[in-house]
Amino acid sequence: MILDIKNLHHSYGEIHALNNLNFSINKNSIVSILGPSGCGKTTLIRVIAGLEEIQQGEIYIEEDLVANTKFNSPPEKRPISYVFQDFALFPHMSVLENISFAASAHKNKKQLIDQVVHLAKVDGFLQKYPHSLSGGEQQRVALARSIAVQPKLLLLDEPFSDLDLTLKTGIIDDTLHLINSLESSAIIVTHNAEEAMFLSDTIIVMEKGSIVQIGSPHEIYFNPSNLYVASLFGETNIFESEVKDNYCMTPLGAIKSENISNNQKVSVVIRPEAIKLNLEKSPVLNPNSGVVVDSKFLGNNTIVHMTVNDHKNNKHHIHSKIGGNFLPPAASSVSITLDQSQIFIFPR
Repeated sequence: MILDIKNLHHSYGEIHALNNLNFSINKNSIVSILGPSGCGKTTLIRVIAGLEEIQQGEIYIEEDLVANTKFNSPPEKRPISYVFQDFALFPHMSVLENISFAASAHKNKKQLIDQVVHLAKVDGFLQKYPHSLSGGEQQRVALARSIAVQPKLLLLDEPFSDLDLTLKTGIIDDTLHLINSLESSAIIVTHNAEEAMFLSDTIIVMEKGSIVQIGSPHEIYFNPSNLYVASLFGETNIFESEVKDNYCMTPLGAIKSENISNNQKVSVVIRPEAIKLNLEKSPVLNPNSGVVVDSKFLGNNTIVHMTVNDHKNNKHHIHSKIGGNFLPPAASSVSITLDQSQIFIFPR
């Protein structure tokens, strides 16, 4: 085990940034802390790094106590490296000098620098200074400098948030390979669920300073613990309903409810990916049908906006996400089937 957090609390005045956090991280693993701005993600890794003094709780790294209310090991004494959101490169040093400074305590310094330069793909601009680098290049240098310290635990705070989409895809992939090539673990702070799923073995979901769910990307996606977690993975269709005879009525038909008692008011989450469509030649006169309002082709998939009528004949606006080259025209009729694995029911 590389990290063990016990009963961690942290406040800024009356604002409770961290509320009784307890979790552990295995060696050679990549963990994402997922949640919106203000949920406590950055505070958490700053406390882990020693940049914020612990107020309550205990932190162990490789089973060694590094912080509690009576003892706080300084950041430089912890086997941790931190990649800041703004990269925090030394502006008066070249790329090579930034990396060399981080590797200065290593016995085989030149061999380590050569390895890091190759892994981080920064060999093309070693003599440049940070101000002359693009955002993607600065990101690579920040990662190179961090791994040159050879940390046991690498902390990355929203490392891709300022990169454009074209750069981001390649750098996220390279970052994953880079971390996997080291004998280190990593914690990545992000508000982007897709990034968290791609990079991580485990996702820790936070809301308002508390942990609401911990699990693998597959577990978090297909078994969200509540409405908040289910909504992190993109747009959803959400309907308020009530359980009657183990079913919930929605504009997309009756959804079977398990483990929720009758007469319980619920929120039914139906992901756009759950709604499968079939183009019909003429209007379909059954509840599982709709009329297309608009279709937006996005390359790998199409977002279909449509209206459906519920059992009381009230109209509802629904979004479906269809893979492949499916682009139904406006005003066309579609029949609807549902993928139950992407439908969730939560008590209100």
